[in-house]
Amino acid sequence: MKALVYQEPWNMSMQDLPRPVLQPGEVLIKMESVGICGSDVHGFTGESGRRAPGMVMGHEVVGRIVETAPDVTTPKIGQRVTVFNVLSEHAPTEEEGDPSFLNKRVVGVNLGTRGAMAEYLAIPSANAIPASEEIAAEVSVLAEPVAVALHGFHRLAEKSIKPHKIVIIGSGTIGLCCLLVAKSLGFQDVTVVDLISDKLQRAKNFGGNTLLIEMNSTPDDVAGQIKEKLGVYPDLVVDAVGVKTSFDQAFQMVSEKGNLLLIGNLAKSVELPLQDLVSKEISLVGTYGFDLKAFRQGVETLPEFKDQLQTFIEGHCTLEETPEVMTALAKGERKALKIVIDFE
Repeated sequence: MKALVYQEPWNMSMQDLPRPVLQPGEVLIKMESVGICGSDVHGFTGESGRRAPGMVMGHEVVGRIVETAPDVTTPKIGQRVTVFNVLSEHAPTEEEGDPSFLNKRVVGVNLGTRGAMAEYLAIPSANAIPASEEIAAEVSVLAEPVAVALHGFHRLAEKSIKPHKIVIIGSGTIGLCCLLVAKSLGFQDVTVVDLISDKLQRAKNFGGNTLLIEMNSTPDDVAGQIKEKLGVYPDLVVDAVGVKTSFDQAFQMVSEKGNLLLIGNLAKSVELPLQDLVSKEISLVGTYGFDLKAFRQGVETLPEFKDQLQTFIEGHCTLEETPEVMTALAKGERKALKIVIDFE
C-alpha cells in the first residue's frame, strides 16, 4: 500500500509499505477521507515533539471495511466507519511505536506505521464506529473535533457546572465545535471572541454572539468589552486557543466563582495569578482529547450539524500532495479550517 512516512521535521515521503495483516479481533479499513489535523501540522514541523521518525500520521479517519478477522462479526464488510483512535490506555511498546511522550496507544500519533495517511489501516473492531451513509464522508472526518468539544462539556457536567453565560475564545475548528455543542445542549447565551472578522462571521452564522477584538487589546480591555456586551462577566470561559494571551484574557474576564474550561494547549506553560484565583474562587477545568463516550456521541450528532460542518471543509488534496499542503499550512501560506485527503 502507499503510505506517507514522516522522516524528520518538514520531511515526509511516499513509500510502499506492506498491506496490514489482520490480527484476531481486527478489521481492515480502506480509506475514503482523512482529515489533516492541526496536531499533525505541529508534529510535522517538530514543534510539538509528538511525532517520531518512521511513523505514519493521520487519525481523523473515514473509510470502508474491506476485510475482517475470522472472529469478528461486526462491523460488516462494506460498512462505512470512522475510527476511535485511542486503542488502549497504556503506552505502546518500542516495537509498536514511540512510548516516550504519551501514555496511550493512539493511531497516527505514537503507533509507528499504524496511521491513516495510508491506503489501509488495521484496527480492533471495537474502535471502528459505524458512520452515517446520509452525510458526506468528509463531514464524518469531523467527528473528532466535535468529540473534543463534547468531552469538555461532559467534564463540566461531571462537576455539576451549569453555566448561564458562556464565552468561547477562538473561532477555529475547536472553538466553533464548542459553539455547536453548547447550542445543541441547550445553552443559548454563547459569545465567541476572535481577532479575525471572517472567522467570527462563521460563528455568527452558527447562531453565536460575537465580539471582534483588536490585536493589541490587553486582557483588561477584552474583559471590559465583554462586560459591556453581556452586562456581566461570564460564568464560563472556554479557552479554545491555549496560548498565554488567550489564557490571560480568559482569566481576566471570568466572573467570581466562575469556571475556565481549558481545551487549547499550544503553550507548554502560562503564568497563573494564584492570589486572584484563590480570592475569586475561580475553578480551572482541564480537558484533553475525548473518550469513547464522547466520540460515539459525536458521531451520532454529526447529522444534526452537517450543514454547518460542511463549511469547515475548505480544501482537498491527494495523498501525494499532502506533504506540500502540510508545508503550506505550517508556513501560514495556506489557511483552512479543515483540509481533507481524498482517496479513490
